[in-house]
Amino acid sequence: MSQFSFSSRWHVAAPQDDVWRVFEDLLTAEDPFVWWPGMHAERRGGEDIHVSAGSPVGYTLRFRLHDLVPTPKEQVTLQSDGDLYGSAAMRLSAVDDASSAIDVSWHVDVTPRWMRMSSFALRPVFVLAHDAVMKAGERGLNAYLLAQQRSDSDPVG
Repeated sequence: MSQFSFSSRWHVAAPQDDVWRVFEDLLTAEDPFVWWPGMHAERRGGEDIHVSAGSPVGYTLRFRLHDLVPTPKEQVTLQSDGDLYGSAAMRLSAVDDASSAIDVSWHVDVTPRWMRMSSFALRPVFVLAHDAVMKAGERGLNAYLLAQQRSDSDPVG
């Protein structure tokens, strides 16, 4: 298998508590990725989430997220299998009263044969694709939280 370790830092224009509520959706929502372009929960089976993730260069990865372990308001760790076999952690921290940071780390082996066989040549493409997917997640989360803040501040009437 071909091993990859990825780290990303997301800057989120929302307080830590607001971001944590989105993290909690990973544990309960039918599709916890409504805010993340290209990421789709195809189905939930108990605590497992079966995901498809579209790459900006044309391939789709399918994997199962399982063994999600929340540490309230701090992090969620998880395991994955399928096209991505390994583990991930999303660590949340307050930057100030109005913004947060999320440190995302993935340590995975890719399992599709074509990816394993071509990783020596295509590794830079896979890294760029991963970075693009993560940037889309950061932008999507910020837009989602901004929309929630706006709807919370709209007067009822």
